Amino acid sequence: MKTVKTKRQIRLKDRVETTDDSGFLTLGTSPSIVPDSDPVLSDQPPLGIILIDRLEASELSALLERLPDPAIPIADFGNNHDVRHDFVGEGFDASSIEELKRRFAPIWRKLEELPFRAAREDRTEMTLLRVAYSRETMIEAKFVVDSPALVEYPMLGRGAGVRQRLEMLAGLDLLQRHHFTRTHVCGKCASARVHVCEACPACSSQDLVEESLVHHYRCGCKEPESHFVDGRKLVCPKCSRELRHFGVDYEKPGNITVCRGCGASNAEPNVQFVCLDCSAVTPSTDARTLDWYHYEFAEEGLRALRDGRLPRFDIARLLEGRTRAFSVQEFRLLATESLRVARRYGRQFTVVRLSLANIDELRGELGPLQMDLAFRVAVDAIVETLREADFVCADSATSALIGCPETPVDQVATNVVDRVRNVIRDTIAAPLELAAAVAEGDGAADLLAEK
Repeated sequence: MKTVKTKRQIRLKDRVETTDDSGFLTLGTSPSIVPDSDPVLSDQPPLGIILIDRLEASELSALLERLPDPAIPIADFGNNHDVRHDFVGEGFDASSIEELKRRFAPIWRKLEELPFRAAREDRTEMTLLRVAYSRETMIEAKFVVDSPALVEYPMLGRGAGVRQRLEMLAGLDLLQRHHFTRTHVCGKCASARVHVCEACPACSSQDLVEESLVHHYRCGCKEPESHFVDGRKLVCPKCSRELRHFGVDYEKPGNITVCRGCGASNAEPNVQFVCLDCSAVTPSTDARTLDWYHYEFAEEGLRALRDGRLPRFDIARLLEGRTRAFSVQEFRLLATESLRVARRYGRQFTVVRLSLANIDELRGELGPLQMDLAFRVAVDAIVETLREADFVCADSATSALIGCPETPVDQVATNVVDRVRNVIRDTIAAPLELAAAVAEGDGAADLLAEK
């Protein structure tokens, strides 16, 4: 086996990270030569990662978190089928290096066209988008028999929350869904590795047999054929007459399921799912289903990558860190105290709830990123209305409460509501609707009590 000429190495637990002359970062188990150096922090970030030994998915994730671009291509020579990879090789030699360079070339071109930008809280989702963008192929779902979920995304590797993140990106119209399959999951451990079986509704036995149903015309008896068999003859168990001629004495209108355990007969046995991981039995009527999709990169996803952020429709997140912004609990405590002071000293205290009413409709018209921009401007307009004594909180994803001490209702309607509406109208071309509820005194207390 040939080794890659080494410039720098660093031990990571029992592994060694190596940046070689070709710009790759390799993970292996060779002794560290320069243990104090860190290739991840070098002036020339690696062009790709080469795995020459087995490693845990968490190790690779930790490494990618430290890289300037977590979407760089990965080559696997260590049978790491459960981690993200773009190339799989058996022998780590000069010819395989040349082959992976050829395979990585189009990925490098796409990554170079659009430098990686992402807010810390969006880094994981933006990485998924960037992988889809740079690989120029569908993120395909595939059956993986040793996975409890039964379905995985080999391009992205096996990891917790991958499906949820892909669904979130698709929900924001940044990825397009293409249906792959539907799985049923165990009601106890949520594994999708389940065995489908039929069981007797009376005793739950799975020892079932399907028989022909016999209908005796003369007396109307309908029973499984085994109940009529008497040696080589068919004899009615109800009237004891022999059935001689099919179509004259009797008919067979269909089949019926008979339980060998308790003898009960049923037209439709119960369908159950038996979990192969925990052995729990879940009735089909109670089994939860999951739909799995392939995902294709969408035009809105490219806009998100260029902006370096995901669309966010949550006032609470946009209020974080702002002056005079509080949690709902803190807001209610402040508002309750302000109401007490207002009642005691005959002062005024007003509460206003501002709600962004037509976000979903505009999102469909404008797309998520354009609507996200309008949403942010609207929240900025709300914050701009605050005076030194005012305070605000988000009481839902699309509504905010503002407490206005020493302010009568008519002034709040003019100074707060109208001003916010004017800013939104002057700043945003989209017809964003702002609903307002204003109350003071006991009315303010009632407004605070609403959920």
